[in-house]
Amino acid sequence: MKKLYYIEQESFLRDLLETMCRQNEGFEAYSAAEGSDNLYFFKDLSPDFILIDWSTVESYQEKLLTDLAEVAQIPVGVTKEPSQQIPDSWQERAELVIDKPLEVKTILRKIFP
Repeated sequence: MKKLYYIEQESFLRDLLETMCRQNEGFEAYSAAEGSDNLYFFKDLSPDFILIDWSTVESYQEKLLTDLAEVAQIPVGVTKEPSQQIPDSWQERAELVIDKPLEVKTILRKIFP
């Protein structure tokens, strides 16, 4: 079972991705509206992939990047608006950067090829 952890402030997008995972056998999704204190969840759930919305975490991105260093074995992806630039440190940590709008039907294939 592949586990995805999604940090996104928009509940509609979180719900949509969770629904897609439920419809596809072999996937589980966990989500949070913000990611400032999620290190416990990263360690406890041991997701196979962490997907992070840049707009959601931009204000505390340095702390989150520090937390992600403690679970360096877990791949990370970032979703962003096409006009947004993410810092080099995030470009290096992210295995996948996806511009919005998200194509929900193909997102799982991008995350878990």
